[in-house]
Amino acid sequence: MDRDKYRRLFIDEAKEGLALITNELVAVEKAQAAADVASTHDDAAAVADSLKPRFDAVFRSAHSLKGMGATMGYSHFASLAHHLEDLADLGRQGQTLPAEAYDLLLQGVDILDSCVTRVDEGDDNPDTGDLTLRVAALVGKLKAGATPAVIVAPPPPTTAPSAASTSASSPTTALLALPPTGDVVAVRVQLAMDASAPQVRAFVVYKALSSMAGFIDSVPSADGLRQKDNPEFQKARLLEVRFAAGSAIDEAVDKAKAAQGVANVSVVTIAAKHDAAADHHKAGADGREPTAERTIRVRTALLDDLIDSVGEVLLTRARLRALSQRLDLPELSDLVDEVDRLTRELHSRVVAARMTPLSLLAERLPRAVRDLARQQGKSVDFSMVGMDIELDRAILDELQAPLVHMVRNAVDHGHDGDANRLARGVPSTMKLVLRATRDRDRVLLALEDDGRGMDPAALRAKAVSKGLIDKARADGLSDDASLELICLPGFSTADSVSETSGRGVGMDVVKASLEKLGGALRLKAAPGKGTTMTLQLPLTVAIIQVLVIDVGSESAFVLPVARVEAALAVDDDTVSHASGRDFLRVGTELVPLVDLPARLGLPPLSTPGTAILVRGPDGLVALRVKSIAAQEEVVAKPLGPPLSSVPFVAGAAILADGRAAFILEPQRLAFGP
Repeated sequence: MDRDKYRRLFIDEAKEGLALITNELVAVEKAQAAADVASTHDDAAAVADSLKPRFDAVFRSAHSLKGMGATMGYSHFASLAHHLEDLADLGRQGQTLPAEAYDLLLQGVDILDSCVTRVDEGDDNPDTGDLTLRVAALVGKLKAGATPAVIVAPPPPTTAPSAASTSASSPTTALLALPPTGDVVAVRVQLAMDASAPQVRAFVVYKALSSMAGFIDSVPSADGLRQKDNPEFQKARLLEVRFAAGSAIDEAVDKAKAAQGVANVSVVTIAAKHDAAADHHKAGADGREPTAERTIRVRTALLDDLIDSVGEVLLTRARLRALSQRLDLPELSDLVDEVDRLTRELHSRVVAARMTPLSLLAERLPRAVRDLARQQGKSVDFSMVGMDIELDRAILDELQAPLVHMVRNAVDHGHDGDANRLARGVPSTMKLVLRATRDRDRVLLALEDDGRGMDPAALRAKAVSKGLIDKARADGLSDDASLELICLPGFSTADSVSETSGRGVGMDVVKASLEKLGGALRLKAAPGKGTTMTLQLPLTVAIIQVLVIDVGSESAFVLPVARVEAALAVDDDTVSHASGRDFLRVGTELVPLVDLPARLGLPPLSTPGTAILVRGPDGLVALRVKSIAAQEEVVAKPLGPPLSSVPFVAGAAILADGRAAFILEPQRLAFGP
């Protein structure tokens, strides 16, 4: 087999499967803990019942990983996945797993993930160390003390399974095809991965079991096993023989175990349910089955190239419109209007292709919270809401590290320890919620906890003691503005340096990353009442609306419209001077007035000009420019060194007149040093 041909597919699907296993295991462990402390037997039983579908998902994903690894020739990877599958199988059979089992399962996911990384780097058979033997030993120990259990499988799902669970597990999806009435008992025969002629061996088992009373059918069917080449079966090596309830299942199991090349035999009772109304609803009002959406994998570099091409089209459209206005030809104007409509439609479709659900960003967070909480001996109940909301993939890439840092900060700083929480009269378990909502053309991503909160007075004192601000400025800060002090470089509330905190590095990077994306960070907290950190994010950063500003020089500069509160004319009557600073009167409020050309190192303005209002932690600030030349839609481009190190330059763009313009970060200009 040409391994290189399928390497990328293996990497992508393996990462999806491992992410699914991680999240399911964290959820199972959380539910198991709830069952252990349930007040009644019925509550505990209800929680235990909820574990079965999750263990099924873990088992299926591990099974798929095993098959993919074996097909690619990664024997160590396949062996570890096989034993993780065995361990998950014990859980789905109803056996209570100890904490050691969850630790080994998650360690196994980490090892397999590192194997995938090494495969990406060119390793043809990455090693998994001794973890395979440790998992196998635990499986043997648990089996020795296990009590057989009959599991009732859930009814078939009413919605299509996710790509992660179906992409490499098609042999098991057919198991959901049930007869309309009556229970079915399935004997699942797993052939050894190293067994020769697996289809022949499976057919021998089929012949032995199909002659028994109560036999219904098998997956694969006899014809499927007779095929010269059945790649799905070759990958999974799983035969399911189904019998009517009440058949001699013990005899069937004995016959299957006696066959050569059989690694494992299990029994599952499937409760069949038939709902004609649901079937009609699923099929649609006209009775026809709906057509499933087809998806393909697209390289992110291709999407980036596509958005660049759309940007060129947008630029050409703007130049064409400017030409039509000069020539004043009705036919040309009509043609430009049509091009404008088609371009906007193309733009929206390309942006939609780049949109990715937040779940892709957040899928690793439950594991991060679980590991850190266990490391620090803290109890944390973490949940996520609204993760189906979509953002531009470029934004998700930039948010990965900041969001992980915020979550770790919440556990490290927000949770003051189980004992301390109990002493304050609140439950020992801290609730931590990541909540996403839509707000017109923006997404609000809020991280909420009910931890110790933050004391504005203590933050001001800490900032002064570290020499980050002087006492006079600290005394003039409002409580809301004081919360922003945690975003100063070098600020930390930790009393000592630990693995996760105390070095004063983190929230300043989070804020800088958000501002680079055109977003903002909002903080809300009170002592003993918890903390809410809200990220205000644009839906996309690829194509943005900007104001083209005139600062009295040949260089072109633009400001993102999303960062601007308002724009108004400046005259001598609205400007006042105090303590060596200029202020602009906006209604009844005096707003600091900053000369933008001077901040850029250019000659200051000699005329009143126009004020552009932006909002920061201390309120509004007015940036004075000569004038606003135009509003345009541009493609934002990152800058390389050395310009990328300039704090108030967020990128570059090409304007409709062909000039290159710097995209300025207004908050850094207004509130920077």
